[in-house]
Amino acid sequence: MESIINNSPVIVISRKVEKDFPVKYVSNNIWQFGYTPEDFYSSEVKYSDLIHPDDRKGVLKSFKYLDKQLSEFVREYRVITRFDEIRYVEDRMHIKIYDDKSVHLEGTILDITERKHHEIIDRQYSSSNGKSLTDISLEDGLRLLVTNAEKVHSGLTCAVMLLDKEKQHISRIIAPNLPLSFKEAMEGLEIEYGVCSSGTALYMGEGVIVDNIEEHPYWALHREVAKKADIKASWAEPIIASTGEILGVFLMYFNFPNRPKKTCFEYLKANADLAAIEIEHRIVNETFKESEHKFKTIFNNINDQIYVSELNGNLIDVNQVVVDDLGYSKEYILKSSPMDIVPSWYIQRACELIKMIERDHKAMYEAAAIRKDGSVIPLEINARMIDYNGKKTILSVARDITERKKAEKAEHLNELRLEALIKLNEMTTASLDEISEFVKEEAVRLTESKLGYLAFTNADETDLIMHSWSNSAMSECGISDKKFIYPIKTTGLWGEAVRRRKAIITNDYSASSTLKKGYPEGHVELTRHMNVPIFDGDHIVAVVGVGNKEEEYNESDVRQLTLLMQGMWKIIQSKQLINALSKYSEELSKANTNLRSVNMMKEEFLEDNLEKGHDILHGYNVLDDETLSLLDNSQKEAISVLLNSSERLKRLIDAILFSSMQQAGRIEYSFAPVNIGNVLEDAILNSILLIEGKELELDKNISPGLSLVKGDKEKLKDMCTYLIHNAINVTPKGNTIKVEVHEEEKCLNITVTDSGTGIDKDLIPHLFYKMYQIDDSVTRMYQGLESSLYICKEIVLAHHGNIWIESELGQGSSFHVKIPKWSDNQNSI
Repeated sequence: MESIINNSPVIVISRKVEKDFPVKYVSNNIWQFGYTPEDFYSSEVKYSDLIHPDDRKGVLKSFKYLDKQLSEFVREYRVITRFDEIRYVEDRMHIKIYDDKSVHLEGTILDITERKHHEIIDRQYSSSNGKSLTDISLEDGLRLLVTNAEKVHSGLTCAVMLLDKEKQHISRIIAPNLPLSFKEAMEGLEIEYGVCSSGTALYMGEGVIVDNIEEHPYWALHREVAKKADIKASWAEPIIASTGEILGVFLMYFNFPNRPKKTCFEYLKANADLAAIEIEHRIVNETFKESEHKFKTIFNNINDQIYVSELNGNLIDVNQVVVDDLGYSKEYILKSSPMDIVPSWYIQRACELIKMIERDHKAMYEAAAIRKDGSVIPLEINARMIDYNGKKTILSVARDITERKKAEKAEHLNELRLEALIKLNEMTTASLDEISEFVKEEAVRLTESKLGYLAFTNADETDLIMHSWSNSAMSECGISDKKFIYPIKTTGLWGEAVRRRKAIITNDYSASSTLKKGYPEGHVELTRHMNVPIFDGDHIVAVVGVGNKEEEYNESDVRQLTLLMQGMWKIIQSKQLINALSKYSEELSKANTNLRSVNMMKEEFLEDNLEKGHDILHGYNVLDDETLSLLDNSQKEAISVLLNSSERLKRLIDAILFSSMQQAGRIEYSFAPVNIGNVLEDAILNSILLIEGKELELDKNISPGLSLVKGDKEKLKDMCTYLIHNAINVTPKGNTIKVEVHEEEKCLNITVTDSGTGIDKDLIPHLFYKMYQIDDSVTRMYQGLESSLYICKEIVLAHHGNIWIESELGQGSSFHVKIPKWSDNQNSI
């Protein structure tokens, strides 16, 4: 057995689950990557050193958490050999815990570079003309490799040149995009040192780089040929078989002088290796393949299903893995018809596959097996003709590819989800109903559910307001009088996403639960359910729910639904902001129209004063006391509306810009000692026109000599201005607003008090959201960014302070802010 292992392509390995995953055992055939077991036992080489840098983080992370999640699994990744070659491997491992409590990853590593190569070429070729790789010639396969390699860089042309039988001349050139004159000049080229890049590389058996043909001596006799073909640089790499035999050369020609970087060398070598694999696959004997087959027959029966069957499909023998995986007894399997354990679609292909195996003596294809419980296992089959007890039979090694199929399915779903997000971002001109309808149906489709719904929350998150059900749910539901409002406190599982403030997955809806409240007769029956809350800051604004997926819901479904719904919410916010801007712009325009008469009066007043010889050299303000005394009440009212609308529009724009810059990470603070009294005086000065416009009395209590605070002066001035403006807005004309500062032990307490109608205590926490809902209707109309309290809260938090509201209905409100004092021994917040 040891001899078979060491002469097979499959490496047996045991790694300890700790830092760098030290190797405790590895079979001698690790030499195929250029290493010996001693390299690992001596710790000269760590297993993590083998893994390609781009794959290392993901592979080591999966190793680390393997024992916590799975007992075994298979992973494909790249390794770098001691010779700096990049190879693809399949690492099939399982957990084993020894008596000393040490945890090991034990399993096998198989070089699958050849398979990866064929998958790439076969996929590309099939997309071109529908043929599979086994149906095309060697030249077609190499032509595909060449044209694929050319895609990496503009101005690049590639070629494969093969040797004649005597290994003395180039006899065959595969280069569909090289000029005919150049190929004719190269065909028959002698293999000798200094004869172009190709002849020299083949002679030396190593890569040759000519970064400028016009200057390099290798091209002295063929420089004109290269010039006519517009070739300025030539890189060559020998195509070497696994036996060491030189088969030909892979070339990369550029229409500009070009010296390769390290990654270019890897790319050149990789393509030469792929060409070698392709050539060996067609023309080299099957000795290596047969040794792989023998090893799999003996060793891999602990991992893979093995079937031995007659040419008519009847089974002769199976290994224990087949029995364990399918759940039948071995006797039952051998006596059964193949139709009993394989799906009908495979039976329809069986005759064709058997003919293929008889013709080519081997085949690789996908199939499936039916378990005793009725579930189906997808399989990848490697089949070949063998002599079994003197009889021609088919040996099939079947590998469970359930995880691969899941990954392919997940990749396809991710592509669909990305398409949905792109389409959603393009719906900026759509209505709210169109956007929500699209998102709801996509939520159902992308989670492979049978039904879905979309609901919004009211301002204090006490109710779920059903916006709509998916089309599939509406067609199945037999309830004519559907409920639209669901109180969170009394709603069952559907309300858990709001109560627990996270996604709730119920993969067995029929299981008993104290949270379930049932549903009316005629409602769509639920088997599985998932609902996901959508947040705006720390406020839940909506809930999306889906149900009756055939498979279980998982975190991937949660993540994708969250991304989709956040995209919807951003568009809704954008539309509401645009509407708010439009609304206040209209108010401003209307106020300006009413003020035209004021401007005319100003001109008349100035002319009158000029005639009387008044001095106006120091400028004139349309809103000074003398001008205001000339205006009637309607004109004064127009000025008041203009000022208020201008301020509201300005604060709305400020809030939008602040929110956008915050999301982009562009809000910066510059902390220094700040006199809060000066800051408040500046904020009051910024608000004086609004105060006088409403004839408000300002009660100011700002003591001199206050301690300095640690803050950003401009940000604090903005915050104080917003708080004072809010107080002005809600205070009736002729009443009082109050601004005061109290010094405490470690901070200063700023208080701005208005004489407004007060605020309901239940609504106070929601005033600090980015968007504050004042209308609980299903249309979800929002206002409130103009209140600027969200910006105030963010500024206070950045200063490690605190902000809160004290209010009684009918008695006004007080807005409190505490900011820490400046400390000389503290240089940063």
